[in-house]
Amino acid sequence: MNPNSIHQQDSLIDIQFILQKLRQYWYLFVISVPFALFIAFLVTRYTAPVYEVSAAVLVKDPTDLSNAPLSLLYGEEPFSNTKNLNNESILLKSKDLVKKTLENLEFGVSYFAEGDIRFTEVYNWSPVKVVIDTASSNLPYGVLIKCNLLAGNKIELSTDNPAINAYFQGKTFQSGQAIAGDGFRFSVTRKQSAESFPYDLFFRFNKTEDLVNQYRRSLNITPVKETSILEVATSSEEPAKAADFLNQHVQTYIQNSLQEKNTTAINTINFIDAQLQEISDSLFLVENRLEQFKKGNPGVSLSVEGSQASERIQELEKEKAALLINAKYFDYLRQYIAAGDVTERIVTPSSFGVGDPVLNNLIAQLVEVQLELSALSDQKGQNPIVTTQIQAAQTRANELLRSIAENLRNLQRANQIAQTDINNRITRLAGSLQRLPSAERQFINLNRMYELSEGLYVFLMQKRAEAGISTAAATADAKMVNEAEVKGVITPKPSQNYLIGLFAGLLLPVAFIFLKEILNTKVTSVDDIHKLTMLPILGMVGHNKKGTSSLIDQSPKSALAEAFRTVRSNLRFMISGESDKGKVFVITSSISGEGKTFSAKNLAYIFSISGERTLLINADMRKPNNNTDYGVTSRVGLSNYLAGYARAEDVIHQTIQEHLFILPSGDIPPNPSELLLNKRMEELLGNLRQEYDYIIIDTPPVGILSDGLELMQISDVNIFMVRQDYTMKSFLNSIQQQFETGKIQNTAILFNDVDYRKLNYGYGYGYGYGYYSDDLEQQPWYKRFKF
Repeated sequence: MNPNSIHQQDSLIDIQFILQKLRQYWYLFVISVPFALFIAFLVTRYTAPVYEVSAAVLVKDPTDLSNAPLSLLYGEEPFSNTKNLNNESILLKSKDLVKKTLENLEFGVSYFAEGDIRFTEVYNWSPVKVVIDTASSNLPYGVLIKCNLLAGNKIELSTDNPAINAYFQGKTFQSGQAIAGDGFRFSVTRKQSAESFPYDLFFRFNKTEDLVNQYRRSLNITPVKETSILEVATSSEEPAKAADFLNQHVQTYIQNSLQEKNTTAINTINFIDAQLQEISDSLFLVENRLEQFKKGNPGVSLSVEGSQASERIQELEKEKAALLINAKYFDYLRQYIAAGDVTERIVTPSSFGVGDPVLNNLIAQLVEVQLELSALSDQKGQNPIVTTQIQAAQTRANELLRSIAENLRNLQRANQIAQTDINNRITRLAGSLQRLPSAERQFINLNRMYELSEGLYVFLMQKRAEAGISTAAATADAKMVNEAEVKGVITPKPSQNYLIGLFAGLLLPVAFIFLKEILNTKVTSVDDIHKLTMLPILGMVGHNKKGTSSLIDQSPKSALAEAFRTVRSNLRFMISGESDKGKVFVITSSISGEGKTFSAKNLAYIFSISGERTLLINADMRKPNNNTDYGVTSRVGLSNYLAGYARAEDVIHQTIQEHLFILPSGDIPPNPSELLLNKRMEELLGNLRQEYDYIIIDTPPVGILSDGLELMQISDVNIFMVRQDYTMKSFLNSIQQQFETGKIQNTAILFNDVDYRKLNYGYGYGYGYGYYSDDLEQQPWYKRFKF
């Protein structure tokens, strides 16, 4: 025999078992579903609605036609790549940008109305306005202050914070009156709508840092597919306030974009102004010298030869002036690279007419990285991904600086070579002037120095004018497409809440039922018996609806009587083919209370009414049974006989039922186990087999005492009682082990006190359909419903 065979289960889910369990606990669903739907109703009714508000902003490419003035600063193609929308998204959520937005809004004070269920923020329709003194350094942030509007344009303040309430207690304030405390000062001004405000009014001071964090967390930036448009959204219980924030935030972003663009132009102008200051001083000195020379030499004029040489020198000086301007820019760029601050805005080469394409491209890439770092710097340390992006951008910027430095060295060498060549050419031309008169030569040199300084000054003034025009004509790289509007309600969503409530109402009972089944340690169904033991089921005895415990007082057509008839028939099948001597049936159980005595009595009764001599032996000498329902009142019984104090004919009593005899347990002995092992017990059973057709022995529980096990060795059939929702599953395991080891044989299980509605589908059919006499009795109205 394979003990593991009893644990083999069908791998398929037993749908019928599940449906039966659900049907058994139908009332849980009747309670749970309406209750869950009621909770969903309360959540929907009293949850403050949260609205989603969104705006759209267009991020333009710097090469867009609307940005054409930038070519004055950055050249024809200042950026080779389009703007990175991810960077712009991060910039829109940056702390600095959100803080700038809030500085332009009056969100420092929030106003609330107290309703019957919750507080509601009142925005733009508060009956009062709180004005904070900018000198306040210690405002009571986060403290909810109640504002009572009194007659005579007076106001009374109170709060649950004792330290703050001390400044308000026992005082009333006029509208607009300054209210001062330790480190704070503000005033409360009533509006015209104050008289008709129907709710209790509260206000609260908001800390800027808290507001910044709150709005940053609520911002959601989403790129629109296949466009350069960003959808900026937030959620709030007050949609008008959220819309004002989004509109202002987009405007702040646009202004910030324009400011970023103008920064380079402003730096260029400042740099040019510094150069102009130096050249203007030189030009002033040359002009004075030239003026003094003309005054001292009024008759000096240029000869044809001198005029030609002067014109050629002036042309070379103009070329030299351009090279000198480039040299100044190269010196500036060298100092910028030496400083190593990649976040400092750089003056672009095109601002000074440097047309080298490699340098212009490298500077353009550096400007792009600077913009990226500016967008990411505010997020540093808050997001590991952003930190990685910042490190990558800084690495790229350093690489660009190295490339610019290498290119700069080449350009400086080329510029120096060009200046040397021009200087040599000018020197040769100046040597040809030695043949001219001294005064004429001096005039040509002064005029040459004047033309050089003037050329430099005019060139720088032209570039400054271009930078100024670019600053004035610059447009932002962003444009609001749609102003903020409410997209919909995020919460509550009635249909979703009711659907969740319905599922919860259905799932909670299911979870409870199956958790109860998993944690159940008692035998509930026939399947439990089959899973735990290989012993056959002798029959099932339903719950005894009558107050009496004996079938002798019940109708012979009752369901209980029919159940014991079925047990009687099964017992006859089990002993068929054996000797004609009286058959001994031992009835036992694991613990007390499983119906052992009840079943022994009624089984004996069922055998007797079929005309067969039946003897019921009460072998549980520790707990004597009451047999008065069968007309036996004598206390002399088995213990007296086994102890040698009585004869067999003195302890066996005829009952009021024909053919049924009872052998009581007798007086309680001190050694019941030893008495049952006495040879007199074996001899008694041998003699009784000759006199009776059936002998039914009611024994003590085998899970507690060993008396029953001794008698089970000499019986023909052992009946093990299992009571529904009472017998522990572990006891069935114990009986199975004893059966497998051969300690007990010919053992069957009698399933007692069965509620057929708890059994799996297919069991109990025919029960309760009016066939038995007790089913025909009038039942209470609530039991007529079939579930």
